[in-house]
Amino acid sequence: MPLHLLFKSLQRRKVVTTLLLVQLAMTFALLLNSILLAQQTRQQLQQPTGLPLQQTLQVQLKPTTVALRQYPALGDLLTRQLEAIRTVPGVVAVAYSNQGPLLYGGNNGNVHDPDREELSKANGVPLYTVSADFFNVLQLPPLAGELPQNEIAVDGLAKSPVVITQSLANKVFDDKPAVGRQVNRGPVAAVVADFYGQRSAGTVNYNAIQVAPLYGVDWGYSILLRTEHGSTDKVRQALPQVLQQVDSNIEIFYIRTLAEQQQRLYSNEFGLASLLSLLSALMLLVSMISSYSNAYFHTLKHQQEIGIKRALGASKSRIFTELLSENWLTTVLGATAGVGCALVLNQVLAQVISIPSLSWWLPLLTYTVLLLCVTVATWYPATIATRISPATATKAL
Repeated sequence: MPLHLLFKSLQRRKVVTTLLLVQLAMTFALLLNSILLAQQTRQQLQQPTGLPLQQTLQVQLKPTTVALRQYPALGDLLTRQLEAIRTVPGVVAVAYSNQGPLLYGGNNGNVHDPDREELSKANGVPLYTVSADFFNVLQLPPLAGELPQNEIAVDGLAKSPVVITQSLANKVFDDKPAVGRQVNRGPVAAVVADFYGQRSAGTVNYNAIQVAPLYGVDWGYSILLRTEHGSTDKVRQALPQVLQQVDSNIEIFYIRTLAEQQQRLYSNEFGLASLLSLLSALMLLVSMISSYSNAYFHTLKHQQEIGIKRALGASKSRIFTELLSENWLTTVLGATAGVGCALVLNQVLAQVISIPSLSWWLPLLTYTVLLLCVTVATWYPATIATRISPATATKAL
């Protein structure tokens, strides 16, 4: 059927067609953004972190008494806790840290070369204060230099040696050797491989680590430990009792693997993607029902017209194609309007979460999915139309 005749057919039922177009546009917008969010979340969860996620546990805790939150009592508490955890079967290495990796925000600051501050400054760099086994726990061997071996308290204006990640070294020193040079945090002792620090940072692989005592932990601290294969769950179950036996004046907030921490890091996107996917599925179902009803009642209402076409020589395949074509045209018009709705929804979501802009192939994929669903929904009514006998045309006489 020519395109202008298809438009005339749709104009004969303006109200029904308008409602169907609105529904298809909303379905298109929801479906497109749910696909976009699902794709982004999948990519984020699969991106390399440089960390042993499954075998590393993070314990977040805080002393409940003021005295234990300050050095030197805090230092004694940490020493006893680490020694007790090392005796747990299945523990390979353990270290303390002022914060763990894979966070959304935390303790951070700028790192730069004092001689060329403006040109070398990296902002929002996570700053870790750790014990020496931190690098063993996270399996971060030195790429250059030597890792500090002891947590030495530094007095006066002296600063502890700093270990920085490769990408940060390249940023601050323009790809030149960094070991032995000064940054505003102290002398660079070593460079290690990149790992995922804080999501809110400018570049998640920028990290600066100092092996030094923790002087105060009013907001709590982390104990990181790496376990043997297959021992993670057993170690996790044993940790609360072990820590309480060392000193009962502590509050344990959580014990998680870094894999679980990564999941929580993207929990907002994952939850919203799941919600939009569910809404999209429901909207697709409603659109399929609407398309089926529209095609079915159109077939019943125009039986005589279809019968006349059959009497004039129209084949079953032509009748079948004409009915599908009407629904395809409706879908294309609704989906085209849905592109604008999708852009608006994308901008609204961008105010709440981090979401990429729409790429050119996503609307094509969404068009395809919508067309396929509408085709499936209208297949049976179109089949019914092909069964209408030419004799039906005589009922009008």
